[in-house]
Amino acid sequence: MQSIHLSDATLHALVWVVALLVIDYACVLLAVLIDLRSGTIKARRLGVPRTSGGYRRTVDKASRYFVTLLALSVIDGLLMVAVMLLRSTAGWSIPALPLFTTIGALCLCLIEAKSVVENTQSKTDYTSTARAVNDLLSAPELNELLTNLRRLLKE
Repeated sequence: MQSIHLSDATLHALVWVVALLVIDYACVLLAVLIDLRSGTIKARRLGVPRTSGGYRRTVDKASRYFVTLLALSVIDGLLMVAVMLLRSTAGWSIPALPLFTTIGALCLCLIEAKSVVENTQSKTDYTSTARAVNDLLSAPELNELLTNLRRLLKE
């Protein structure tokens, strides 16, 4: 039975590939957690109760993200094996990198960043301002003041 012996260069390249994959997956997980935190802060600010349904949506989103990353990692694995085969047989010097996984992780992190920005933009300012203006306009004191002003303008 033959054993597979990896050269130091191949072993070094595999360590870097695994490190890049760990960084890709960790960044997506961190982005999802940051979005979860900004969403709970927004819900607290708006007085919306935090329910298990909201947390379940976050878990569902994270699982869809990681299934997507896993599929991209499988594609990258196939490409890296092909690159290593071309390197050993044809002498090509194409770097073996998890390119699709890294691009996918970057896109998912950008989606989460947009979500965080949307969560931090306060639409409650407009709602509270409109509510305050409505209360002000319906106040009986204001109606009395307007009546007195009309009377003064006619005199």
